[in-house]
Parts: sequence; structure tokens; C-alpha cells
Amino acid sequence: MTSHQPPFITRAHLFALAFFAAFIFLLAQMARLLAPFSAALLWAVIITLALHPLHQRVLRLLKGRPGVASALMTLITLLAVIGPAIAILVIFAGQAVDLYQSASQGIQSGKFLELWNRISTSLTENLRSLPLLSGIDVTGLAMKGLGEFSTGLVGQIGFLLNETLVLAIDLAVMLVALFFFFRDGESYYRSVMDMLPFSPEHKQSISRKVHATFTAVINGVFMIALIQGIMTGIGFALFGIPFSVFWGLIAAVLAVLPIGGAALVWVPGVLFLFFTGSKVSSILFLVWGLILVSLPDNFLRPLLIGKKANLPAFFLFIGILGGLKVYGLLGILFGPLVVTLLYAFVQIYRAEYGEP
Repeated sequence: MTSHQPPFITRAHLFALAFFAAFIFLLAQMARLLAPFSAALLWAVIITLALHPLHQRVLRLLKGRPGVASALMTLITLLAVIGPAIAILVIFAGQAVDLYQSASQGIQSGKFLELWNRISTSLTENLRSLPLLSGIDVTGLAMKGLGEFSTGLVGQIGFLLNETLVLAIDLAVMLVALFFFFRDGESYYRSVMDMLPFSPEHKQSISRKVHATFTAVINGVFMIALIQGIMTGIGFALFGIPFSVFWGLIAAVLAVLPIGGAALVWVPGVLFLFFTGSKVSSILFLVWGLILVSLPDNFLRPLLIGKKANLPAFFLFIGILGGLKVYGLLGILFGPLVVTLLYAFVQIYRAEYGEP
């Protein structure tokens, strides 16, 4: 009497195969639809999460009317965040053009060479005596670097001007996405979490780690970098160094680096004041930079990032630097989130499959 063997491929197997094939195909098509607006949508997500506490307060003040609260938050974001950011970028672009023109005129008139000779006479005589630095044309290298830097800036500004229509569309998409993320963001989040095939404890662990890392990066990187950029720009304007908005924004971008940071901008400003004859101003600007720009970063950043992210500082900074290189400005946040999610998944793997 032969036993009946079940078929190798059952109807349930065929259904699961067809379902997941169609599901993956639809996900890929949806990704293609969203790809042109990925930057705008990611910025909308970042702004929504950053302003979530304020949104909750507005929602309570409006007695739980989500539509009105979301519209008000979108308007506040446009007026208080996006509008000033666009204004600063416009000023930055204008000052970058002015800097390029001033640098070109300074090189042609010989003023830059005169200033550099004054600096090199004071600083580079000892350096030139070193075997490794002997024979190096410091002046030529500096002028070549300045030319390449200025040319790159002009090229970036030209790209932005040519992409004005694309930027306007991205801005409109971001504003629309902001409204819906403010209104329905929590339901989107719950839907995604419900789809994850993990236990509730693992879902809560992932959620806590992502939220903690996001908060740490926003407070410990974005906010500190913004403060350092503002204080650097104020210092440049206060002590009479031109293009203060330009240098302030450059300082804010460099402030995310774990080594150097905003000091890569304000220290050359101190040297510029010193070698142009403003020795008292250079000393005052040095004190300004040490106390109001760099000193807060030294104790605030480890405090805010270390306690909230619960990640080794090395991996966090690798995430920031790698994210900057791979994803651009969004990588400042996206890189640490990737590291955090990997860290959470490693812990889940160890809990499920590791030895007890």
C-alpha cells in the first residue's frame, strides 16, 4: 500500500510566489515614481520629525484638528525655516560671486600677492628650510587652489541657476509632502511597522534606536553646526571681514567634521586680521572663536550625541562622513541612520540566532 505524497509545489506556494513577485514589481515601480522627488521627500521627512514636538503642541492648542494643525505647521515651516534658508542661500550665492570677482581683481592688481608675501615672510621661512618642503612654490599652489575653488563655486552657482524650475518643483513637492506627513505621518509609521516581520519587542527596539539617533544628530550635529556657523558669521561681520554670510555658511558645513570643524574658517579669519594690521581685532576674534564657536562644540557634541544615540562615537562619525560622501548633505542624517539600523539588526540577529 503506497502512501500519498504531497506535491512538491502546492497551490499556497504558487500564490505566495505570484504575490511576492507582483509586490516586489510594484515596489520597484513605486520607487521609480518617487525617485525624481527623493530629495524633496527626504527633506520633508526630516523637517516633519524635527518639528514633531511643536506639531503636537499646535495640535493640542487646536483641540485635535489635524487638518488645520498640519496646514498651520506647513505655513510656519515655510515662513520660519524654508524662507530664511532660501534667503541665506541667495545671499550666499551673491557673496560667492563677489568673492570670486574680488579674488580675481586682487590677483590681477597684485594685492593678493603682496598679502601672501607678507604672510610667507613671517611664517614660511622656517617651513621652507625643512627637507620635505624645500623647493615648493607655496605662492603658486595657493593661487592655483584659489582659482580652482572660485571656479568650482561659480560652476555650482551656474548649475543652481539652470535648475531653478526643478528646485521650484521640488519645493512645491516638499510643501505638499509636509502637510500630509504632519497630518498622516503617524499612521504611515504604524503601517510600516506593522509590515515588519519582527516581534513587538524588536520593533520597539528599532523604533527607539532610530528616534534616539535622529534626535542626537539633529541636536548634536545640525543644531551645533548651525550655531557655530551663525557665531562665525557674526564674528566675521563684527570684526570687519567681508563676505560674512558666505564664510558663516561654509563654517556651518565644515562644523560637522569631527576634526577641524568651524575652526577651519575662523582661524584663517584671525590670521587675515593679524597680517592686515588689525592685531587687536585678531586677538579679540581669536577669543571669540575659542569661547563662542569651538568651545561649546567640545562639550556639547559628546554630551548630546553620546547619551542619545547610544552608539560608539567612531561609528557615528564614520556614518556622518560616509553619508556626506555618498548621499551629499542628506547623508549627514541618512548615514548615521543606516549605521543605527545595522546596529539594531545585528542585535536582533544575536538575540534570535546567537548562542544563549
